[in-house]
Amino acid sequence: MNKDKISAFTLKIASSNGTGLITILYDIYEEYESDALIYFEAGQVDEAVVALKKCAEVVDHLQKDLNFNYKVSGNLYALYDYVKRNVAKSIYKANTEGLIEAKKVMDELGDAFEQIAKEDNSAPLMQNTQAIMAGATYGRNSLNESVMGNQASRGFWA
Repeated sequence: MNKDKISAFTLKIASSNGTGLITILYDIYEEYESDALIYFEAGQVDEAVVALKKCAEVVDHLQKDLNFNYKVSGNLYALYDYVKRNVAKSIYKANTEGLIEAKKVMDELGDAFEQIAKEDNSAPLMQNTQAIMAGATYGRNSLNESVMGNQASRGFWA
């Protein structure tokens, strides 16, 4: 994943509510999954393994954040465990076999959480973030982003 995509995910995270964060994690997983498939296709196994390890980290994060006060969390835990085992299978076999199986589960879960996120109108988790206005101005070769709001009350001045 390149720096531009990381920045885009960071901006999304800063303005998301709880359900939105889960959908962003699925998007991050999908990005690393796509990278791994591209690397395997190009014969770059070492880079593919790095991307697969990132996939496993995302799934591990999803699994650790489950709230077991809800019955569905047990089912999600088992699904995430299945995904992690298949990603690990792709790592040690150095092929896409396990990743393809994991993709089926993660795509279905990602779609489900995306539908849930559309109905969640709760406030963003981060309250004191800066508003980012994208597309207000265009540079010669890029889109410029402007930071809005009072920056005097944020952070430390050295």
